[in-house]
Amino acid sequence: MGIIADLMLRFLLGGAAVAGCYLLLLVVPWKSFAGIFAAFPAVLASAVIMTGHYDGNKAASQLALGATAGMLGCTVCVAVTLWGLLAGWGWLGSLIISIPAWLISSMFFIRVIKEYR
Repeated sequence: MGIIADLMLRFLLGGAAVAGCYLLLLVVPWKSFAGIFAAFPAVLASAVIMTGHYDGNKAASQLALGATAGMLGCTVCVAVTLWGLLAGWGWLGSLIISIPAWLISSMFFIRVIKEYR
């Protein structure tokens, strides 16, 4: 794949991720849960700015809280993936267990952060 095709693919995937997360923010009533998906670095800045602009500082704060929880969940996801690979489950088995681990741990971190702030 040439450099132009590679850059175009990255642009399309990044734009799709940003648009998808924004659409999720519109649909999901819990901004902190939607923020889990805004943890992607390409998405976070634009999601917080757009949420703050349209829904106010409190909604942007909830989104940032969810993004923080999502980033902490990414750490769990990496650890579970490594464990799955070392256990010999291969990349597919590791992926199957790591994605739910990310989601569940991210939701757990939302509760912990809200309880102790």
